[in-house]
Amino acid sequence: MKKRIRLHQVRVGMYVEELEGAVLSLPHLGPVASPFDVDLMMNSHAISVVINTQKGLDVDSDHNEVQLDLIDFESTLASKFSGRQIWHAQEAIQDARRSVSDVLVEARLRGALYLDAADKAVERIMLAAMTNAGAMIAVAKLKKKDEGTFLHSLAVSALMVTFGRNLGLSEEAVRVLGLGGLIHDLGKMMLPIALLRKPGKLTVEEMDLIRTHPERGYEMAKRIAGMPRPVLDICLYHHEKFDGTGYPHRLAGSAIPHVARIAAICDVYDALTSVRPYKRAWSQAEAIETMMRSTGHFDPDLMKAFVSKMVINGTIH
Repeated sequence: MKKRIRLHQVRVGMYVEELEGAVLSLPHLGPVASPFDVDLMMNSHAISVVINTQKGLDVDSDHNEVQLDLIDFESTLASKFSGRQIWHAQEAIQDARRSVSDVLVEARLRGALYLDAADKAVERIMLAAMTNAGAMIAVAKLKKKDEGTFLHSLAVSALMVTFGRNLGLSEEAVRVLGLGGLIHDLGKMMLPIALLRKPGKLTVEEMDLIRTHPERGYEMAKRIAGMPRPVLDICLYHHEKFDGTGYPHRLAGSAIPHVARIAAICDVYDALTSVRPYKRAWSQAEAIETMMRSTGHFDPDLMKAFVSKMVINGTIH
């Protein structure tokens, strides 16, 4: 069984399949054979770790985390939102589904961006987020195997729209953030499906190929006449880290465009809090604690703003 754990929970005897958000991800995957291996993990700047409990040790029983199933997920939703809010969120997601699917299919089949469909999806997301952002983002956390890419794109877009509004940005700037969030992973549509769905450890060559997706998405998006520069920046730089250890260009600090620093926070937050077939969703508190402790990964001022304007005030749950 695969399980996501926190970096500090790694112990000798575990079998590590993935270091999520790590710079030094590949050389140290597999069995954790010695304290030296643990040290390497701790220095990897990983956001979280995926272990395989069938191949190695599990976390201590006191920290055992059971996969969140559909019943638990729906129960949690019902405790935080009214039936009407959940219904409106589901309707908004269904309305956006066709447009987002058109964008992804066009990108995979023709290597092109269907901008009209993307604009329609962003308009629907912006409208829904105006009054029901928390419920829509929460409903989108359940990502089944066949719709993970679609819902991740939608959720990141909704998070960026909501965060942008809470930062006091204009509606045009918010629209640009929403569009950038929607297509931030567009370059992955140019990669083999088998690679994106491969379970377990990736080879060095496979990981290098995965890391080309920001540039692939940027190249696709820049061919569209009039594409806003901030959208291109989000595509290209959303995996850069504030300390300069990210990719593809190892930019640091203010050299990373502001919109890309926003995207990095929203992208990781959605990944950590999503319900996946083999990764238990972290609670909001677990995700935020881990992100705050990931020194060097995010813009510290934007991270503090995300916590105060999105979490503490209850905009997202």
